Amino acid sequence: MSTTTDADPTPGRRGRPPLPATEAKILAATREILAEGGVRSLTMEGVAARAGVAKTTVYRRYRSRDELALAVLIDMVRTVTAGPEVADVRTELVQILRATLDVLRTTLMGRVMQGLVSELAVDPHLSEAFRDQVVALRIEEVAGVLARGAERGQLRPDLDVGLVHELLFGPIYYRLFLSGEPLEPSFADRIVDAVLPALVGQRPL
Repeated sequence: MSTTTDADPTPGRRGRPPLPATEAKILAATREILAEGGVRSLTMEGVAARAGVAKTTVYRRYRSRDELALAVLIDMVRTVTAGPEVADVRTELVQILRATLDVLRTTLMGRVMQGLVSELAVDPHLSEAFRDQVVALRIEEVAGVLARGAERGQLRPDLDVGLVHELLFGPIYYRLFLSGEPLEPSFADRIVDAVLPALVGQRPL
């Protein structure tokens, strides 16, 4: 019987750091299972078997199936890039929203987020990771667009970045989680055209 730290099912980070190849196998296996059956079909045992690693190897890195699914979600978010910087605020904002709509509509990301939403609401560990590694990236993108717009004189310099982010992305996630309306690319244009007048007007936002 092995007495190495691989036998410890706790999520502690003892011993050497996780090998990138092992992480890649675990995430790839998780993506495959999520694609086949969604978050409900995901189990730590199933991921271990699919990845060809010990179950304890998975548990040392992730506490639960929800943490595994979130890891895949974060990995996907990091691959999402908006379009190039241009000298037009509207175009930049539309690019950001369209990139989000595209990945939610055409990849696992939308299904994974739908499967995780209830856990994100009650698990502080998951919600903190989601805010820090998913939401923060989008806020940073929006902040960059607003700063460039203010420098060019296209936007007011006193905008509340967090609120603008919520106004832009809120309608997308309302459709994803609640209304079920389609996430078509043109929705990005409609959102930006509704929000943009408030960003150039006189009233504080």
